[in-house]
Amino acid sequence: MTHRSNIYIIGFVSVPFMGAYLLSELFRNINSTIGPVLQQEFALDAATLGLMTSLFLFAVAGSQIFTGILLDRLGARRTVAMLLIIAAIGAMLFAAGNFTTLLVGRLLIGIGMSGCWTAAFKVNADWWPKDRLALANGAIIGLAGLGSLAANLPTRLLLDVMPWNDLFVWLAELTVGMAVILFALVPENREKTSTASADKFNLFTELQGFGLIMKNPVFIAIAPVSIMCQGAWLSYQGLWAGIWLRDVTGLAPTPVATSLLFLAICIVIGNLCLGLVADILIRLRVSLFRSMFLACCLYILAQILIIFLPASAATGLWMLFGFFLAGPIFAYALISQAVPATHSGRAVSLLNLFATLAGFLMQYGVGAVVNQWVAIDGIYPATAHITALVAVICVQLAALVWWLLRRGPLNQAVRDMGSA
Repeated sequence: MTHRSNIYIIGFVSVPFMGAYLLSELFRNINSTIGPVLQQEFALDAATLGLMTSLFLFAVAGSQIFTGILLDRLGARRTVAMLLIIAAIGAMLFAAGNFTTLLVGRLLIGIGMSGCWTAAFKVNADWWPKDRLALANGAIIGLAGLGSLAANLPTRLLLDVMPWNDLFVWLAELTVGMAVILFALVPENREKTSTASADKFNLFTELQGFGLIMKNPVFIAIAPVSIMCQGAWLSYQGLWAGIWLRDVTGLAPTPVATSLLFLAICIVIGNLCLGLVADILIRLRVSLFRSMFLACCLYILAQILIIFLPASAATGLWMLFGFFLAGPIFAYALISQAVPATHSGRAVSLLNLFATLAGFLMQYGVGAVVNQWVAIDGIYPATAHITALVAVICVQLAALVWWLLRRGPLNQAVRDMGSA
């Protein structure tokens, strides 16, 4: 692949889809900043706030089968542009300002953003060589993490000068603009999509493709730890890290937003740095599986330290939580390599389905656990948050143990892939 073709792919493929994914990250995480405002305005308890916020993840998870089929058959450009219009409608409904439209709007935003993450990894698998996927995925998720940054301190500052409703109207307009850019400017990789799109559509055959992916030894071994770790990330960065910093650490709203900004920055830096390190290690014949396993261990360790180290260290530890997120994300590159190119969209969407479903369940579940304690002036005790985080850590550790138990079939699959 020439230097000129690299520039073309980055400028006309990677950057536009990174922009769409950036918007998705902004919408996913914005409740971590506006959540306390909505909690006060609509008198929401922890469980209700968690449920409303997690509807985004529920919608993304519920859309993944449909989205994966569309990506493989129609291509990423048309699929994402169409879905972004739905997200814009959802943002307008969210801005309407009553609790019912909050729920419906959040659900539609999730449906509309359901293709952004999946499409970003799909186009990487279509356009980049397999040995560069870890770096390409790390770069796109890292830079798209700027959306998480925008959801924190910048959003907090905007709320000082405009109502949250007006902010969502502006976001709806921005989403429509992104849909137009994708549809008008981004090319399709016809070499990768022509075969699937030319075949006569058969729903049973399409669904069979998902079944084959779920039987793949690579998916069976590494998907659970990626799913559970991503669930923790989606749950906490999207809402509960901010509430933890408020309730357990005792930070005021602006310092909380600043801490979440640092968390988002570390996600950007971590994905870029670890993606680059993994790329170098692959060239030194160090398996990406090993890099993923170590990074996942460090990611879980950061959560354990959040519980046991003093509250004054919480911001730094949440930053480590963000930095090592790249570990679970490596699974997308590995699973994309383990399946045929005509199934890569469905493979990514299937992993994303389970990850976002885990995020939905954890985000709601954390709220349900915390809600077992009585809040005093809207603040829940540290014990409530610690109990919830312990449960989240336990399911991640169980998935890590599962990976170890599946080492035999996984090693054989790696040998078959020709990448030790």
